[in-house]
Amino acid sequence: MDKRGIDIICRAAAKAMAFAAAVAMVWMTSGCERETGKEGALSTCEAYTFYPDSFVSSTMAFVSKGDTMIIRSGAGEILARVSGTNSSGMTMEGSDGVISYLFNCETRKLRGEYDGLSAYEIYVSESLLDVQGAAEEVDSRIKAGEVAAIGDSGSRWPVAMSDATWGIAAAQVSAMEDDAEKAERRVRALKRLIDRDMAYVYDHREGLFCGIPAEMGSMELPSWATAGDKAAMMTLAGNVGRYAAMRWVEEAMPGSYGREEIEALSERIRSRFWLPDAGMLSQALYQRPHPVAVKAADNMAQAQAIATGVASGEMARRIVSKTPMAACGVPATYPRQGIGRGGRRSALTTAMWAMVSAEVGNGDAWAHSYGSLVAKSVGDNYALRLLQGVTLRTIFGVRPEREGLKFAPYVHDMLGDYHRVKGLRYRDCELTVTVRGHGGAVSTFSIDGRVAEQAVVPADMTGAHEVEIVLAGGAVAGGVERRAVAKDKTALAINITEIPRMASSPQVKEESVGRYVVGRGEDGRYRAYVNGAVETVVERGVYEREGETGVESYCFEPVGSVGYASKALLHIPARDSVSISCKEIATTGGRVLAKKDLAAKYVESTRYKNARLTFEYESEGGGDYYVRLRYLDGLGIVNKNRQYALRLLRVNGEQAGLMVLTQRGPEMWRADEDWSTMSGTTVPIAVRLKGGRNEISVEYFSPENMPDFDHDWNTVIPLALEIIKME
Repeated sequence: MDKRGIDIICRAAAKAMAFAAAVAMVWMTSGCERETGKEGALSTCEAYTFYPDSFVSSTMAFVSKGDTMIIRSGAGEILARVSGTNSSGMTMEGSDGVISYLFNCETRKLRGEYDGLSAYEIYVSESLLDVQGAAEEVDSRIKAGEVAAIGDSGSRWPVAMSDATWGIAAAQVSAMEDDAEKAERRVRALKRLIDRDMAYVYDHREGLFCGIPAEMGSMELPSWATAGDKAAMMTLAGNVGRYAAMRWVEEAMPGSYGREEIEALSERIRSRFWLPDAGMLSQALYQRPHPVAVKAADNMAQAQAIATGVASGEMARRIVSKTPMAACGVPATYPRQGIGRGGRRSALTTAMWAMVSAEVGNGDAWAHSYGSLVAKSVGDNYALRLLQGVTLRTIFGVRPEREGLKFAPYVHDMLGDYHRVKGLRYRDCELTVTVRGHGGAVSTFSIDGRVAEQAVVPADMTGAHEVEIVLAGGAVAGGVERRAVAKDKTALAINITEIPRMASSPQVKEESVGRYVVGRGEDGRYRAYVNGAVETVVERGVYEREGETGVESYCFEPVGSVGYASKALLHIPARDSVSISCKEIATTGGRVLAKKDLAAKYVESTRYKNARLTFEYESEGGGDYYVRLRYLDGLGIVNKNRQYALRLLRVNGEQAGLMVLTQRGPEMWRADEDWSTMSGTTVPIAVRLKGGRNEISVEYFSPENMPDFDHDWNTVIPLALEIIKME
């Protein structure tokens, strides 16, 4: 192409990018003075090098020259304007040509492309780039005043659920638009959702919420994890999401939960999920009755924990610097786990990581994650849209909050000292925002030339305004809460390493009374967990319990690799357990078992028959117990695609927990045994009984506002209620 070339609009450039990604790079030396070395690069790895004014990969090079962008690939060379107007109507200009060019490129709106993680996409970019579309997407979740449930991987509430995360998106669009009626409707719908979860999936013993995020169902969970095990897990994502939702509801409707209770949840998340040796938050607490922390991280959930203030101060800085990152980006999980739509989740996690890296003032982490997002943006509309949102949230520090639009910019030392965005829409305002300088400390903040004490545009401001922010390079932004930047530069290091795959959980067999064989008895080292705490390291895969003990749980985890522990085995001395047969308190027979003589031996519980099973238990002195239901392996004969049934446990009239009865189909049968002997048990629920007579009931339960819930599917053949004394 002639060097005088024809300037083309960003849309045409994006098509060229997509085409060039498929061809080999032919480096052209004319017209570009930049050396291809790594000196001065913001971010570099084998796949690409990102400079403030250029980007070089094996297939493409972008070089800014004045107000022109030179794009070179095997397809040739084209010229494009650095300036322009992106799909949101905003325009960026400044010292860093590549960043301005990518921000100004037109992108397709993400609306209509959402998957189960749409709340994060709205949070990162759509609430800033297309608030009307984002608000419509948020409001589409509300049906008859309730938040419509989203399930994935074949599991629904209370096993898989990400509904509370919808709150972070709802909070952002409510802050960005001036519509109090819609904002109140969202808050009330979210409160109903949280109240339901508080009633049914809140573990009062641990003080945390149970259940897995919808997307976690497609991760490499251990093979032993049934629907009941998953429903009993307590994940970082689930608890941080509910914390953020509860806090937003409390701010809008004071007294809904109480600030002390919300902060108590935050403290429990910090204490129970924290892995001090690794310097990161665990992905999940799992196992029952004594949960342990998996040595794996959900990095999007960690980023949300930092952004919402769950992880504050030194913990937040350690997470960003210690959590392992790949050489060319931020992994969605550490170690790698099989998750659907990995490309999108990777881009979304990288975007969130760039935002919280700026939040804690870690320039190395910001440059690494932002550069990775730039690399993903080449030819990828989805990542490019996220990049535009991240640019607004980091370089310009845009933070929509209830009381106004706050600003807490972070500008890396290697970027230029001038950045301006025009056409930023906020409620009834149109803003031009200019950021000068480096660092994260606001020296002065002015609106239309008048210096303000706080870096905030008031929520009631209208019309067009000029905002100017001058940075002083320090740690604390004037009037805006920001995590202090550590003065020790080594504290800002990042952990670049190869990301391993998740190790399989070991198999454990109780070979004889008190003797456990881990794996196949091979020479190996395992951590032995007794009642959720590490007791010892097991050599050669054999663990022997010393002497007679009370009720204890045992599980084992390989030393030297990251993965889930084995399924916990519960040791229950005969003296500590009572089993009450269901045939003693309910009528037998039913429709599930076709043979009448066989059906006559068993109790069938549906919404029509034996919907409430009531047991009486005499406790000598009261105290702490576990309660679980033993049920028959048989429903798979009727429909092997059924997954789980639900029953509510009550003790002396008070709700004690929700039982998830996993479907036990043909894959769990053994040819050498009668199928009717192969029963399963629910996950133990901790309860407190009073001295004397106690009434324990197991009731039919159907979740509300789930029109596709199959009542016939919610069928159980219970065998016995097991009551186990803890001590």
